[in-house]
Amino acid sequence: MNAYAPLNTLKSASVLNLTDDTHDDRLLTLAENISRQIDRYCNRHFFSLKAARVFDGRGEDTLLVPDLISIDPAGLKTDDDLDGAFETIWRDSDYLLYPSNADPAGGLDVSSPYNKLVVNAASGLRETFPNGRRAIRVSGLWGYWIRLWTAKGSLEEELDTEETDVTLNAITGLSPGHTILVGSEQMYIRKIVSKTLTVTRAVNGTTASTHQTGGAVRVFAYPGPVTEAAILQITRLWKLKDSTDWTLTGLRPDVRHLLSSYRRLPTAAPG
Repeated sequence: MNAYAPLNTLKSASVLNLTDDTHDDRLLTLAENISRQIDRYCNRHFFSLKAARVFDGRGEDTLLVPDLISIDPAGLKTDDDLDGAFETIWRDSDYLLYPSNADPAGGLDVSSPYNKLVVNAASGLRETFPNGRRAIRVSGLWGYWIRLWTAKGSLEEELDTEETDVTLNAITGLSPGHTILVGSEQMYIRKIVSKTLTVTRAVNGTTASTHQTGGAVRVFAYPGPVTEAAILQITRLWKLKDSTDWTLTGLRPDVRHLLSSYRRLPTAAPG
């Protein structure tokens, strides 16, 4: 659950100039759908997904992976005897991540994802990954890169694992459509009334947990051209509801241009 363009930006005077909340739900749904269309066009996603993925091994020293931000501690495991159990836990020093200067956790404009794991033979564990189907499991954070900004407001109350109304002491800059990070849990903002956020808990593979009063709230940001592409495509479709011109098919040419440097050619999924 994710949107690359938040509702307050879409409703602003420089975009759709909407001053009431009559169509908020419909506009937010459109933003979510266009964000997934962008993912499909680019053959990658720009949100951060917590997940464990399993790959085939080919007895080589290199494993190609989808966009990867980071690997969890003890997050690389292999099934050396192919019995369905991942009994070998790799240390961080047992493998290398490439490109070595990608820095996806840095969240810089020039950051990019890791796309390859290479065995570090110097560690002494082994020289290759095992050879066999579903022999390698990688648990970590997947996506293009991760950039977070800290909201001015913090939690005004404790949260259990079930609450979906989150009250902050300030909400400056927050909007429906934002994905926030509290502790290690991602939450998706669906509505804001006064200082209370209505959220979907534990999104993008994260786990619902308890949170203490005063907990920091951080907000996920995405590459600027991706957000701008989402805004352009959403506004075009929104305005078409009042138009008889339905000649638009797929993404707009200017949207495709903005996304061109992020588009990855489709390939067979590794593993």
